[in-house]
Formats: sequence, C-alpha cells, structure tokens
Amino acid sequence: MYDDLEADFWKDIFVHLQHKNMVRSDAGKLTLEDAENAFERFSFAHPEISAEYSLNKDSDGKTSFATWEVSVTAEIKLRLFIQNQIKASLLQRRGSEYVKIADAKFPYNPFSEISEFLSKRDEYERSLYEAREKSLRNDRRTKIALEFIKAAADKKFRNTSVFWNIGNEGCNQGEFILTVGVSPEERKIHLTETDFMQKLDEIVLQ
Repeated sequence: MYDDLEADFWKDIFVHLQHKNMVRSDAGKLTLEDAENAFERFSFAHPEISAEYSLNKDSDGKTSFATWEVSVTAEIKLRLFIQNQIKASLLQRRGSEYVKIADAKFPYNPFSEISEFLSKRDEYERSLYEAREKSLRNDRRTKIALEFIKAAADKKFRNTSVFWNIGNEGCNQGEFILTVGVSPEERKIHLTETDFMQKLDEIVLQ
C-alpha cells in the first residue's frame, strides 16, 4: 500500500543526501568505466548489505549504462543509474510493484553518502515510527474534535431552517471548514480545535 507519510519522510532524507553530495569538498567523480569497481568496493566494505548491480553492454561489448540497487527497508529501495551522469531514485512498494517517489542527480560519487545513509537505517526507522505514532494521535484528536463541533453545531442550528455542514478536507491538521447556509447566502467559516465554540457563538442567524 502506498504510504504518503513514509514517502515524504524518505524524500526529505534523500534531498539531504543530494545536498551533501553536491557540497562535499573531497568529492570525486564516478565514471561509467569505474562503476563496476565502485560497486565491488562497496560490497567489500559492507558485506552485511545485499546489493545488486547490472552492466548493460552494447553490440561492441562496451558498457552503455550500469544500474545498482539496494533495499533500504522492506518498503523502500534505492536505485542508481549511471551513464554520462549519476541519477538516483527512491522507490516505494505498492502492492507487488515499486513506484518511484523521488529522483535526484548526484554530481559526484554518491557511495560515501549512501554508506552513511544505510548505516543509519535503524535510526531512521525509529524516527519514522515516531512520526507515524504522532500522525495517528493527531488523527484521533481531529476526529474527536470533529464530533464535538458537530454536536455543538447541531445544538445551535436545531429547530432552525439553517443548513450546515462541517468537514476538514483540504485543511491543515486540527482545522475545519463550517459551511452555513443562511438564506439567501452561504458562508464558509474557518474553525480550529480551540476556537470553534467561540466562533459558533458569534454566528448570528438571520
């Protein structure tokens, strides 16, 4: 299943990796000719990490491009495509397939950043878990607040001809839009978890 929170989490880290690569003072280029050696050096330095690579040959037997791929988590993969430049992609599992969630060009040999990135996987996964838990708590709080607002609006508009509707689609966390139909006009009122009672009290029925 596609997970926006997880995708955004890894994309933020990915952008940071690209920036580190771009400003690294001791940076060296990674050419297509040296790609296979770079892949082998990485595997030798990190035998605990299972990575796969392939070299595509043209009709003359010359390498035309190379790819390298490693699993970051059970849901996320990192893929390198090396030709006349280095392009890295992050992919997220969606059902039985992987979808691309981010692309970035790395001007220099990216394996220093990749090594650091993979060494912090446990730390990143803990942070992702905490972000998920926070999101769940916020969702529960929003649902509870929405029920309170519905109850308060129902009490205010009961026994009137006023149409009203409340929702939070397209809103930020903890924010809501109350649509109030007071003939002949319809108003949209922005509410939050903390000010909805005050704003409901301020609505004057025509």
